[in-house]
Amino acid sequence: MKLRKTVAIVAASTILLAGCTTDKKEVKAYNENIQKAFDKEQSINSISKKLNSLEEKKQGLYKKANSDNEDTRKKAADDILENIKQRQETFDKEVSTLNDSEKQFKKGKSHIDEIKSDDKKKEVKQLDDAVKNKYKVHDEYASAYKNVLEKEKDLFELIKQDGVTQSQVDEKNDALNKAQKNFQNKFKDYSKAMNTVNKEKQDVDNL
Repeated sequence: MKLRKTVAIVAASTILLAGCTTDKKEVKAYNENIQKAFDKEQSINSISKKLNSLEEKKQGLYKKANSDNEDTRKKAADDILENIKQRQETFDKEVSTLNDSEKQFKKGKSHIDEIKSDDKKKEVKQLDDAVKNKYKVHDEYASAYKNVLEKEKDLFELIKQDGVTQSQVDEKNDALNKAQKNFQNKFKDYSKAMNTVNKEKQDVDNL
């Protein structure tokens, strides 16, 4: 009887050890896939630099658009419309980059299902949910930014026209201000989502 118990205990320990080894393997595989998804976002730094450069250039053009000289205003409006086009094209690259990252991220879900430990699965699931939320919030942030560009376009296409009234300009300007406030809120939400991802990633790295 003692021998049988010993064998049973050894067998149970082997099963537990196998489960632990499998968990480590699955957590590692999930983490490696997450890293691949994040690596696909590396180009965002250069994209952001270009966007910031275009935004700075826009500020200078805005001053010219407020000139008392009609020709100067119209020339500035044309330049701003070209600037809007460049920002749209640049930002589209960021959206495409995040889409590629999300496709890679989705490949890791199967590893979560294979984790046996409830505690480890919970930690990995929290990271998974945080990353999902990051993509969702970025979609909202992207939509808000595109809305700002549209409202800018509406305003400066109006300024180019002859016989425009101040009330017409004010209406377009108010719409732009509302769009910019919404964008700022979405940007804050995205920053928070990124911070949550970083925190959850550290927790999983420590498993």
